[in-house]
Amino acid sequence: MPAAPIIRFSEVTKRFQAVVALDKVTFDVRQGEFHALCGENGAGKSTLMKVLSGVITDYAGTLQVDGQPVSFTGTRDAEGCGISIIHQELNLVGELTVAANVFLGRELRRGLWLNNAEMNRQAAEVLRLLECSFQPTDLVSQLRIGDQQLVEIAKALVMQARVLIMDEPTSALTESEVERLFRVIGRLRSQGVTIIYISHKMDEVFENADRITILRDGCVVKTLDRSATTPADVTQLMVG
Repeated sequence: MPAAPIIRFSEVTKRFQAVVALDKVTFDVRQGEFHALCGENGAGKSTLMKVLSGVITDYAGTLQVDGQPVSFTGTRDAEGCGISIIHQELNLVGELTVAANVFLGRELRRGLWLNNAEMNRQAAEVLRLLECSFQPTDLVSQLRIGDQQLVEIAKALVMQARVLIMDEPTSALTESEVERLFRVIGRLRSQGVTIIYISHKMDEVFENADRITILRDGCVVKTLDRSATTPADVTQLMVG
């Protein structure tokens, strides 16, 4: 029996003046699944994920989390529901340490002072889970792109994310970094984390996805079980 939906989009519509970016988008994402979102540039994938992560707050239609309608006023609301997004353009401060980035805006304090020792300890725990070779005290600016991405994932895990949105996460990674990322994703899924994964790379989608939703011109074309389709079929549905 399929897992219950953790996320449901119902008739979600978003216009930017005369441009309809999302047109009555309706589908669900199940608890614990790896759900791939495919479509050409401009299909509406990133706009939809900005709705889900609280970046875009003015839209028509309904968003449900755990079966309850939600109306986010910003990213903090989404994070409060356990939803985190890792954007293609990483959102880190290079001059700060890894631990400072992991707790940015949610710093731990002991009285009036920052509790750096505890932030370093908690960051080190999460970094071990993510197979990181760097330290919480390292500066982010000194890390490779693949390692910086793991800092973003560490931020999400410290916030106890239940839904992790990844937007083209392997576009700037080496082959070994891609392999590490998917090992990490596998570990997160074993802990019940739901993955929503935007990618143009059909090999990644078909190696990992449980289901695939295809968007075209702001509309949902179809949601398919990975086992019931092929890369050629998905590409055909993307381009029409």
